[in-house]
Amino acid sequence: MSIIHLIMKRKITLFVLLSAGIILGYLSFLSWAGGFLIAKYLGGKTVGERGRLMSFFVPLGKRKIHLHHWLISSWIIVFALLKGVFLISPEVFCGFLSGLVFQGIYYYTDWYKILVPRRVRSLIVTEDLEIEEFASATTSPGTEAGHEQLEMTSEVD
Repeated sequence: MSIIHLIMKRKITLFVLLSAGIILGYLSFLSWAGGFLIAKYLGGKTVGERGRLMSFFVPLGKRKIHLHHWLISSWIIVFALLKGVFLISPEVFCGFLSGLVFQGIYYYTDWYKILVPRRVRSLIVTEDLEIEEFASATTSPGTEAGHEQLEMTSEVD
C-alpha cells in the first residue's frame, strides 16, 4: 500500500467520522470512540495474533465460520433497529457497536474472511510451524553450526 493511498484513506476516514459526529451528535460520537478504543485494546495487534478476548468459530464440515467482532456487532445493530430494542439509548447503543464494527474492518486485513479452513488456526501459527520444521530439518542438535542456525532462525520471529 503506497503512502499516498494511506494518507487518503486516513483523510477520508477522518472526514466520515467528523461528519457522523456532527450529524448524529456528540453522545453518539463519544460512544463510538469508546467502542473503538475498547475493541482496539481487547483485540489482537495484528491479523492472527490472539487478543485479550478469544475469537468465535463455528465448525462447518472441513471449514469453520469465523464470527468476527464486527460481524456480531453488525447483527446486533440490525436486530436492535428492526425490533426497536436497545439496552440503553439508541444513540449510545448503536454508536458503541459501530465503533466495534469500524475497528474490526479498519484495522484487520482479514476482516472479509469469514469461511476459513478448519485445520488452520491462524496464519501466524502456520508460519511458526514452517520455521520450526525448517530449523529442525537443517540443524543437527550436537553441532555448533546447527546451534548458530537455530539462533538465527528464532531471531526472525
